Amino acid sequence: MNGRGAGRDPEGALVPRRLYAALEECTYLNQASLGLVPRPTIEAMTRFLVDVGQYGNVRLSDDAEARVLDGLRQGAATLFDTPPRSIAVLAGASEGLGQVAAALASGLRSDAPEVVLVTTDFPSVTYPWIAASDRNLATSPVLRWVVDDPGSDLTDGLVAAVNERTGVVCVSAVQYSTGTRIDVAAVARAAHTVGARVVVDVTQLAGAAPVSMREWGVDALVCSGYKWLSAHGGVALAALSPEMTELVPPVVGWMGAEDPFDFTATDLTLASGARRFELSTMSYASAVGLQHSIDLLSSTGIPALADHSRLLAHELVDLVSPSGWYPFRPVGDPAASHHLVSLRHPRASGRDVQATLARDHSVFTSSRGGGIRVSLHGYNTSADLHALATALTRVT
Repeated sequence: MNGRGAGRDPEGALVPRRLYAALEECTYLNQASLGLVPRPTIEAMTRFLVDVGQYGNVRLSDDAEARVLDGLRQGAATLFDTPPRSIAVLAGASEGLGQVAAALASGLRSDAPEVVLVTTDFPSVTYPWIAASDRNLATSPVLRWVVDDPGSDLTDGLVAAVNERTGVVCVSAVQYSTGTRIDVAAVARAAHTVGARVVVDVTQLAGAAPVSMREWGVDALVCSGYKWLSAHGGVALAALSPEMTELVPPVVGWMGAEDPFDFTATDLTLASGARRFELSTMSYASAVGLQHSIDLLSSTGIPALADHSRLLAHELVDLVSPSGWYPFRPVGDPAASHHLVSLRHPRASGRDVQATLARDHSVFTSSRGGGIRVSLHGYNTSADLHALATALTRVT
């Protein structure tokens, strides 16, 4: 499907709703959690599973397995605006964040031991650094925490936290519980001025709005495949700067060799580029699915998806405000994401409301950070927002 040529479907969605089975029976505003996987992606995964699962090496030779991820690397390179050699295909975002943290932690200079983190970031972003700090080694980092407060700009807070002792800044481009979006390029400029590295998790951004490693100038970028990128679990992506791809990964697997099927156990020649961070046989079916989902999103147009969410976000806030709900950040705030809106209420419990919405009204959101998190993707329409607003008037 070419989204630019097809335009919106009759219901007002940017991506045809018929591609998603769940939309036939519920209002789904939860792509930021378990993202819906479109039917063409499921079909591609199923074809792969049938071919390989039932026929094994009859239909997947060693040479074919060595190349099975090449198409995904190319698609990811286009999506992230970076060369294909900078892309690694991993089994999960936590794997990538952990690998990168371990590689950087061991090289922290004694005069730059601090790692800048956000207190409410997703745990996969912070846990590797907490663990490194708790080891109490000479190279253990000192953690410097920044708070995501609606009354201040998080980007400014991160930039202010950077100093001559900063070794790494590790942060999500969009905060999963609040929707706060940082100016990644501004943070990278500040960090690089003092010689610090920048690691960014784009799991809550890629597939919903543009990502550019080239423009941002970050050292490492990690992304899960099963949320906005609309794939199944078991696959993730990393993009590494040229300097990062020269590092020896802290964990090395057989697929990280230059020629994985050489099988020489007594000699290691690491792959050139980010592929050296890939470990072993993984969920190839999920990788094939991710490639198809990226193709679908790219053909629709990532800027068009971002614009679609922007229009819906403004409408959402107008619809729910009479019931007392308000966004963590005003939708006109440059630091507010439009595809991920965290709604708060002065009296209502986000957890209780989210559960009631799902149980009694078949409206699916998430409970995060004390509010309800609303995810807006290409298949969502004004009708979804009206369903949520109507349900909130009955619940609150």
